[in-house]
Amino acid sequence: MNYNGRRLYSVHTREEIREKMMKEVVQITEVFSLSLSDATVILVHLCWNLCKASDRLVDDKEKFLSELGLVGSSDEDLEVTGEGDDNLMSTSFCSHKFSRDCWRDYLSKTLKKKKKEDERVLLISCLTQDCHASVGPDTVEKLGEPVKKMYERYLLASFMESNKETIKRCPDCDDYAIKRHDEVPSEDFDVVCLCGHIFCWNCQLESHRPVTCNNASLWLNELLYKSRNLARTTKRIKHCPECYSLVENHDGVWKCTDCSVSQPSNDLALIRHMTLWETSDAALQRSKWDLEAVEEKIMDANCLRELDMKAIREAWMLTVQCRLVLKWSCVFGYFISDYHIAKKEYLDYLREKATANLSKHKETLHKVTDGIISGGGGIIAFREKLGDTTETTGNYFRFFVKTLEDGLCDVKVDAYEDVTTDYWFCDRCTFKNDSFDQECRMCVFSFESPPHVALCNVNSSASSHQQQQVTNVPNK
Repeated sequence: MNYNGRRLYSVHTREEIREKMMKEVVQITEVFSLSLSDATVILVHLCWNLCKASDRLVDDKEKFLSELGLVGSSDEDLEVTGEGDDNLMSTSFCSHKFSRDCWRDYLSKTLKKKKKEDERVLLISCLTQDCHASVGPDTVEKLGEPVKKMYERYLLASFMESNKETIKRCPDCDDYAIKRHDEVPSEDFDVVCLCGHIFCWNCQLESHRPVTCNNASLWLNELLYKSRNLARTTKRIKHCPECYSLVENHDGVWKCTDCSVSQPSNDLALIRHMTLWETSDAALQRSKWDLEAVEEKIMDANCLRELDMKAIREAWMLTVQCRLVLKWSCVFGYFISDYHIAKKEYLDYLREKATANLSKHKETLHKVTDGIISGGGGIIAFREKLGDTTETTGNYFRFFVKTLEDGLCDVKVDAYEDVTTDYWFCDRCTFKNDSFDQECRMCVFSFESPPHVALCNVNSSASSHQQQQVTNVPNK
C-alpha cells in the first residue's frame, strides 16, 4: 500500500511495539530523573501522553507524584497477612505488607478487571483500603513470571489503546501489530498482516472493499443470517404448475395453498447475493490453500533469491486479495437500489471481466512459479512474466474497486423521463428527492444521517466512503 509514493503502514512484532513503548518511558525517566517504574505509572495514568506528562511534572513535580501515590507515606503502621517474614512484601511507597500469594491474587483479579474497564486511567494501588501507594513494575517484579507477564500485557494493551489512531493489533493473530505512518491521512485502507490476514484498518473486519464498513457490519451481523434462513424456507416452497399459487412441502407431500402472495423480491435478491457470496468465499478459501502450498514449495527451494521469493509471495497473495474484492462485490450488488437495473447489469459485467482476468493471472502464475522454483531455462523471462501479470492484474482490480466505490457513475439513470411523478432520483447518488427539489439534497447536505440512500457516489476521501448508507434494508 502506498500513498503518494509512501507506504501507508508497517507491520511490527509485539516486541517491537514494546520497545517503542519503553523508549517513551526512558525519555520521561531521563528528563525528570525518575525511576523506570515511576515513569511507567505516570504514562499509564496519562494515557501515554508525553506532552501532558511533561507539563504536569514541570508545573509541580512533587504534588503530581503525591497525587499518584509515588512518594513515601508517613504512615508506619504495619499490616500483616500471612505467615513468614520472607514471604511478606509491600509497595515501594508504604509499609503495608502482605504475603506474595495475596499480592498475586489481588493483581491477577485487578488486571483482569481493568481489561473490562478503562485500563489507561485507573491506578493500581496498595491492598490496604485508603492507602494510595502506587503499584508499579518494581512491585510486580517481585511476584514471579505469571503476574509479571500479565502486567506486561496490561501495559502493552494500555499503550496500544492510547495510540489506537496509529497502532492496531492484527485481529487474527497475537504476533503482530500494524502502525499507520504519521504522514498518512487518517483514512480507510486495507492491511496485509505478515500472518496473511487481510483486514480493514478502520473497522478491523475482513477486508471488504468496495463495501463500506457500516454495510459490511450489517451484512455480517444481520443480513447473512437472515438470507440463510430465507434460503432454507425457500427450499420448502415452490409454485403450483396449474394456478401458480405457492405450494408448500408437508412431510414430503406438496400442497397448493391457493395463495397469490409471492415471496418479496428483496428476499429473493438477498438469497441470490448470499449464494454468490458463499460461492465466492469458497473460491477465496481455495486461493488461500494455493498460497499455503506455494509457500511450502518456496521453503523447500533453497536456491531462490530473497527478491524472487518475495515476488512470488506477492503475486499469489494478490489472488487472495482479488478474491476478497470479488466476494464483497456480491454484497455491494445487493445494496444497489432495484431502481438501478442498468447498474446491476454493469456490475455483473465487470465481475465477469474481473474473474476472467484473475483466472488468466492464476494460470500464468502456475507456469511461472513452477518454472522459477524448478530452476528451468529462461529464468529471466519467467521473472518478467511474473512482474507483468502481477502489475496488470493489480491495476485492473484497482480500477474495478474504484469504479464500484465511485457508484458506477458511468451508468446513467434514465427511468421515468416520460412519467409525471412527485419525486426524482439523483443520477449521482440515487437519492430519492421531492419533485420541487432543484438540487439533490444528499449531494448538497452532510452525509451525517441520510434518510434513505440507495448507493452514494463515493468520492476518494475516506470519510464519505465510510458514510455510504443503504436502502431497502431495515435499520437495526
